[in-house]
Amino acid sequence: MKFIVQKSVFLSALTPAMGTVSNKNTIASIEGVLMETMPDGKIRISTYDMNKGIRAVFDPISIEREGKFIVNAQRLYQTVRVMPEDELTVDIGDNCNCTLTCGKSTFSMFAMRGADFPNMPELLTERGFTVPSGILRKMITKTIHSVADQDNRPMLCGTFFKISPTEITAVSCDSFTLSICREKCEIGSLGSSGETEFSFIIPGHALPELLKIMPEKDEDLVNIYLSRKHAIFRGESIIFFTRTIDSDYIDYERIIPKDLSITVTVDRERLLAGLERANIIAEEKIQGSGRSYVKINLEDQSLHLTSVSVNGKVYDEMDCVHEGEDIEIGFNCRYLINSIKAAEGENVIIHMKSPTQAITVEPAEEDETFSYFYMILPVRMNKAE
Repeated sequence: MKFIVQKSVFLSALTPAMGTVSNKNTIASIEGVLMETMPDGKIRISTYDMNKGIRAVFDPISIEREGKFIVNAQRLYQTVRVMPEDELTVDIGDNCNCTLTCGKSTFSMFAMRGADFPNMPELLTERGFTVPSGILRKMITKTIHSVADQDNRPMLCGTFFKISPTEITAVSCDSFTLSICREKCEIGSLGSSGETEFSFIIPGHALPELLKIMPEKDEDLVNIYLSRKHAIFRGESIIFFTRTIDSDYIDYERIIPKDLSITVTVDRERLLAGLERANIIAEEKIQGSGRSYVKINLEDQSLHLTSVSVNGKVYDEMDCVHEGEDIEIGFNCRYLINSIKAAEGENVIIHMKSPTQAITVEPAEEDETFSYFYMILPVRMNKAE
C-alpha cells in the first residue's frame, strides 16, 4: 500500500478518529487505525474500541499501490502531527513496515495486516432522522454535565434523547442532578418509512467524540440513523457510530419537585462569579474523596454565599429578588456552577422549599422554542459549617 497526501488533509481525517481508539486493550489491532484504499480512489481510515468507532475518507494526491493495513494510532498521529507541512508519502510493504516521508523527514514503524482488525458492526439502516447541527450541539452541551460516570443503573451513564416531529428533548441524571433541555424544531425523516418519533440513550463517553465531528455551521443538518444496538451519525466524509444503552430511562417527570414556595431571581453572571470564587476555597480532598460545599443564605432581598474549609473562608453578597421565607441551604458548589453556566440569559430563577429538598434552576427569560431545566439535590451541612 502506497499513497501520497497533503499532511493537513491526512491529519484532519486522523484527528477525530483518535477519540475512538482503545488504549486499554491487550489486542494490538484495536489500538490501531485501519487504512485501506477504496474503489472510488479515496483512502478510508477506521478506528473502533468495541463500543464506538469512526470511519473517515479523504482524497489523496495519488495512490501508487493498493492495500489494507493497521498502524498503531497514537504513534501514527504523533508522527504525522510533527511532520513538516508538505506532501506526505505513506508506504507500507508486504513485510508490514510502514514508512512515512514528508519533505526530508522519514519515519518508520511496524504495521499489521488489515484482516486482523476487529469486525465493525453493520451500519446499514434506513431508520433515522435529521436535526440541525446547532440544536443537537446545544442539547448535548447543556446536559452532558449531569451524566453519571458510574452507576448501578446503566441508563444514567448516558443522555436520553426523545424525538418527535416538532420537538427534541435531551435528559441526563446522575442521582444528584437532573438536566432537561427541550427545543422546538422540524425533525426530518430518513428512509422510506417516514418515521419521526424515536427514543434512545447515548453513552456519556461517546458524547464528547460526537461533538468533535459535528458540522461547524449551526444550520447544517446531522443525519442520525438508528439500528437495533447502535446510533450512527453520518457526515459528508465521516461516520461516527456508538453502541446505545439498551434500557428504559427513568421516569424523570415524576422526580421533579412540585410546590416550591421560595423563589429567587438573580443576575446570572454575578452569581456565577461568586460561585467560582467560593469554589476556590470549597474544593478540597479528604481521604481520597473530593467535596465542594457552598452555603446560600437568603435574607430579605440579599443572597449570601459562604464557604469554609481547611483552605480558608470566603464570603460574598449580592442583590436579588426574593419571594417567600428566608432560608439557609447548602450545595455541592460544582453542581451549582454547572447549572448556572448552562442557563442562558441575563438572569436565572432558583426555586426552593426547604434545606433538605431539591431546588430547580431555569432561565428567567422565556423562549418560545427553547427551554432548559436543572434540578440539584442539596447537601446536609453541619451546624458549624
